[in-house]
Amino acid sequence: MPRPSEALMNEAGEWIAEQLSEEGLMVTSGFVDLVLDMEWSAIEEGIDPDARSMVVDAVMQKMVEENVQVGPPPETLSTDGIDTSQIRPVPRGFVEQVLSWEDDFLGFAGVKRADVAG
Repeated sequence: MPRPSEALMNEAGEWIAEQLSEEGLMVTSGFVDLVLDMEWSAIEEGIDPDARSMVVDAVMQKMVEENVQVGPPPETLSTDGIDTSQIRPVPRGFVEQVLSWEDDFLGFAGVKRADVAG
């Protein structure tokens, strides 16, 4: 089950991060790349690429397993560092938004997730 090309996915990560930023959600393209990598790993492991809820569940499980967490925006931190009470698990909505924007990006690129995964 080949993934889309690395170049296409890098472009997708940057574009998705820009779209999320315009919506007021500050994430890095690195975070988006991580979500996309986890998504494609789940698909390679046999998750139906069209079963969005199952894909999100799989990504969320991978986030827990790898202890991926989010914190406050850097500009809200004190000079003493991160207030660890503000660090929390990645919200499911973040993953859903990334995958939704990925749908749009792949559509613009003429790529169907199921075709690539199949």
